Amino acid sequence: MKPRLIVKSLAGLALVLGVASMAAPAGASTVTVTPNPVTVTPNQTTANVTASWTGLAANTLVFVDICKKSIVDPTFDVSADCGAYSGITPNGNAAGANSSVLEVFRGQDPAGENWGCFAAGDTAPAGVTKYTTCYVRVTDNSVLNNDSDSETAFTFSVSSGDVPEAPLTILLPVLGTLAALGGFFLIRRQTASV
Repeated sequence: MKPRLIVKSLAGLALVLGVASMAAPAGASTVTVTPNPVTVTPNQTTANVTASWTGLAANTLVFVDICKKSIVDPTFDVSADCGAYSGITPNGNAAGANSSVLEVFRGQDPAGENWGCFAAGDTAPAGVTKYTTCYVRVTDNSVLNNDSDSETAFTFSVSSGDVPEAPLTILLPVLGTLAALGGFFLIRRQTASV
């Protein structure tokens, strides 16, 4: 074999092996939060959502965090911009895709940091920065891994907290049945005492 052909073959082999061993490009993973917006009652401070992700490395630890700032912000720093006590670390699976229940907080960050996730009409305590849009961030291998992280924004929607009224078509038959049963027992009681 000619030396030049050997060098070209080795270069081609190195190129193929290099491409095959490359990690997924940044941003290849995705995450969704359900429900979104997160509906809460006026006094509710936490809610459970389902965080679902795809595109992470197979069989690695997954880090799911609540952050005040988007990962696309050039000043994003996971240690300063994500809640210290609000994250979960589920085990990854062979597919690199899974879901887990995550408790999101409404109000000041549970670690006592000076920021929080709030509904639009909420008033933040003095000294606490109010964010009406927060982010669920997922990554793998290490919480500091920015190469395969992804995020989705979430917001809170405050319900009225009122109990929905029952329609008249349900209430009237129920009340009529209760009145008839009450009358039956009253007559029976009076008959038994005679």
